[in-house]
Amino acid sequence: MLKQLLFILAIVAVLAVPPFLRSHSGRAQAGSLSATTAIADEQPVVAAMFYSNWCGACQILDPRIEAVKPDFLNRAVDFVKFDFSYALVRGKALKELASEKGVPNIYAKNKGRTGFMLLIDPATESVLEIITLRDSKEAIAAKLERSLRRPSSDDVAYAG
Repeated sequence: MLKQLLFILAIVAVLAVPPFLRSHSGRAQAGSLSATTAIADEQPVVAAMFYSNWCGACQILDPRIEAVKPDFLNRAVDFVKFDFSYALVRGKALKELASEKGVPNIYAKNKGRTGFMLLIDPATESVLEIITLRDSKEAIAAKLERSLRRPSSDDVAYAG
């Protein structure tokens, strides 16, 4: 009974998190940039999974992400998992990991939330894409590709 209640709560949380994240995402708009925008290989995309072993959405999303990872092994994607399963014990280490990866503010805003992955530009600490339970393996791969083809910071500065 407790497992069923936790699963229902996890589903409700997954449905509530994406709108909140979209409103706080700070996505860069590349409207006036040319079609030949640079791939930002010098600055990897941080693919930050906000995870816990008790999260039902995480149990569904994690295998999809793991299935897509091999396609991005030699690409500029830094897969990071913020595992809140034992956050009371590992809280300081998770905060240090976020700082090391260049995403301390995004980590602070989403600390303790689970069931989603954020694709982050560490140079600007802006969210490029949000991956949720609703995304298939193909959709996850497409979002990773789009985030890799983001404009470089030089292009954004020039376009302004």
